[in-house]
Amino acid sequence: MKNMFRENLKKLSKQYTQKHIADKTGFSQSSINNYLTKNSEPSIHFLIALKDAFGICVDDFLFSDFEIENKTSNDKFIGNYIVYYYNNNSYKGEVHNSLKNVLNYGIISIYKEKELDNDVQVIASFSSDRWTVVKRLKEINTIKNSQEITQKHEQYGNVYYGNISNNDLSIFINISNNLNGDKVSIILNNPPSKNVEYMGGVGTINSVARGREHNPCIQYVIISRKILDMPEGEIYKCLRLDDYKIDMGEACVDMIDLLKRIYIDKSEIALELTDEQKQAIIKNKLEYHFQNILDANMFRFAKISNKEDDAIYKLIKEGVDG
Repeated sequence: MKNMFRENLKKLSKQYTQKHIADKTGFSQSSINNYLTKNSEPSIHFLIALKDAFGICVDDFLFSDFEIENKTSNDKFIGNYIVYYYNNNSYKGEVHNSLKNVLNYGIISIYKEKELDNDVQVIASFSSDRWTVVKRLKEINTIKNSQEITQKHEQYGNVYYGNISNNDLSIFINISNNLNGDKVSIILNNPPSKNVEYMGGVGTINSVARGREHNPCIQYVIISRKILDMPEGEIYKCLRLDDYKIDMGEACVDMIDLLKRIYIDKSEIALELTDEQKQAIIKNKLEYHFQNILDANMFRFAKISNKEDDAIYKLIKEGVDG
């Protein structure tokens, strides 16, 4: 069986550089160079370090023509974003007062701990007060050091840690708070431009609802590098799941036909009906149509369409720099 270790290590070095492999495995760059030039054989400790750092199968790496996973870069997402989403304390999203306190806010920071590191980290903190978060975004945008960014979020409190990944179609942000055991998953559309800085967009967020019942909850979420320069009521509308249009045409035709048969055609059956019976027939027909319409339009799932995504992107472009 042919030993493929050096060929596979060359592939890995071409993708990540020897320095990056050294940083990730804890072995010196000269040791890795020796493995590549056949001056020394790899130790079991180095193979285990490779497995832990890059998720490789050791047997495949030693004896197969190993295909190095071509990871998609997350560089265009690096930066700080303001987050807009619904306060999910109330049951099934019911709001019994004004729109005040309907929205919650946060900041998501996406950064690299080391410049050459391919692993991008995510840290986020949340608040119920819009202007507090706006002030925090402006503050954190002045910080370039990743350690200081982390410290700032921890100072703000209610902190979540996680990671980001993407493919050609979607962006996946997964964060969690170990203190309260909460995990949050955000999925957004990935714009087709590869090298243009990501500005933000609208997506879905799956989390655990707060309030009386801590149950799974899904809703829309907006993340934006810029502060949306618009009233809360307008943001509220952008985040609704139930913005649908109802076609009453068929129901109207059916109701007109029924009214004509009962009140105009003067058929023998219609003449025998009392006013109360006629009203009961109309009421039943109305209830039938309304129930059908409600069943057809009841929220089952929602998708982020390109139309919605483009509309939010335009709002973000017109926003205020933090």
